[in-house]
This record gives sequence, structure tokens and C-alpha cells, in this order.
Amino acid sequence: MRRYTREEFSQVFDSILGERLPGVPEQDIYRASAVQKYKRGSRRTMPSSIDHRAWRYTLLGTINPIGGAYGPTGYGGVSGGMGLFANGITSGALTIVTAVIGARTVTISAPALTVDAYAGGLLTMYESGQPIAMLGILSNTATVITLDGPLPGTYTAAATAQLTPGPYNEVFAAGISRSAGGAFDPCVGILNSPLDEGGNEPTAGDFVWVQTWGLCNTWASGTYEGGLGGERDVYMMGDGAAQINLALTDATRLGYQRIGFLYTGTGPAGEAVAEHPGPTGGIDTTLMNHVVFLQIAP
Repeated sequence: MRRYTREEFSQVFDSILGERLPGVPEQDIYRASAVQKYKRGSRRTMPSSIDHRAWRYTLLGTINPIGGAYGPTGYGGVSGGMGLFANGITSGALTIVTAVIGARTVTISAPALTVDAYAGGLLTMYESGQPIAMLGILSNTATVITLDGPLPGTYTAAATAQLTPGPYNEVFAAGISRSAGGAFDPCVGILNSPLDEGGNEPTAGDFVWVQTWGLCNTWASGTYEGGLGGERDVYMMGDGAAQINLALTDATRLGYQRIGFLYTGTGPAGEAVAEHPGPTGGIDTTLMNHVVFLQIAP
């Protein structure tokens, strides 16, 4: 029988309860915290065997924040149920100093990196005559990048290389777009941390758990449920709210990010509960809520 190491047991527990930092107390999934308590990107589930939901730990972005974006001036007057978007801005071109085949570190001279700003992200690197390197980033200092695997070749300052941050390193509310427009940013989770540990509204700079899988309430962008029976696909809009594709022939949201499927809801008056949402269960009511089975990250 195989004997598992302490490190392997720790990895299993960390994937269930989150990778908590040393010397800090637990942070509830429904609370924001001004103090970081888990490694960014940590995955957490509920210990119950019948609970299918999952969360990831992240930072509410502080770059160009809009006042109160995570508080009462968030979408629809509250921030709970709002989609948050990843900061996918890359490092720009790296100047390689040392990158040797088989090594698990890369040393650069520029640009100066913020410590662990790219942990959980991706290194991509190419140089003529060498294999393309696509490796995960475990950690980084200002000049040294630690990878999750060995380099497939040896690279020099002539290489084309960049770092992409992890999806849960830092997130932003709608209206704080890091791309050309809000609709181009990827949604990586739903905010459901209405208060911090002191009973205050969450603010930029707080650390939170964002839900990524399972039953979840989201804000609806203008339309509640589908326009026709059987419509279930849920898409994230640029305003942080979700939307149902209104018809099988509707191309309005073609190519938008799918975040899951419509689970259930309240149909028109007089419709049997068992039919919700039935063939006539789509009602156009602005600023209503969707109960969605999220399928962003299990």
C-alpha cells in the first residue's frame, strides 16, 4: 500500500480548505478581509459531501478603482452577485539573463517585477532554434521566476518572452476595465462577500473568496430567464451582470463568455411551480436575479 507524505496530505487539504498563510485565522467565504489570509488563487470547497460549490481567493483590485465599486454603488446598488473580471495585463517583454534547459528558474534583468504578481500565471518564451516554453509560475521576485516544470530549452536575451498573471491574482468590478472595454475582460468569479470582518462593505484592497462553481445568484442584465422554453446558457456581460441567450437564433451574445446554465427561478403568475422556468417562463423584468449553476472553475 502506498504511503502518502505529509506534503501530499497538505496539498489535498489545501485544495479543499484553501492554502492558508501561517499564523492567521480562517476567513469565511462570505466575508472580505483587509488582511491576506490565504495564497491568492487558493481553491476552497465546503467540507460537506453534498455541497458542490467552489471558490477561489483573490484581491479586489486597487488599480484605477472607482469609489465604492464593491460597495453600495456596485451593480444594482449592491455588489453581491456581481461578476468580477481578471487583470490579464502581461509583464511586457522580458530581458532574459539566465534560462538553461532543465532549470526551473529564469533570471531576468528587466522589467522589475512586483513580488509574486505573476504567481499562478504563465510564462511563454520563444527563441529561434529552441522549443516554445509554456510553463506555470509558482512564484516570482523582482528578477527571478520560479516555474512548475523544467525549461525545454536554453534561452538568451534574444528570446521573446512575457508573463501573464494568474486569473485570481487581482480582480476588478465592471467599469474598471483593464482591456479596451469591459466586455473584453474575462469573468473569473462571482462576488458574494457583502461585508468585511468588521461589518463594513468590501473595498478595493480587500481579499475575498469569489464563487466559481455550483449554485449561485447573479445579477441579470435586463432580462430574467430565457425568452423561450429550454433556454439555459448564461453569458457574462460587460457590466458584471449575466444574461440568457434569448433564442436559439439570437446572435447578440455570440462569442460572449459562457459562465454556466440557468438553474431555476420564478415564472409568470399562474405558472405551475414544477414548470419554472417553463415554455413561457421568460419574463422581461429589469434588474432581476438569476439562479445559475456556475461553470467557471470547478
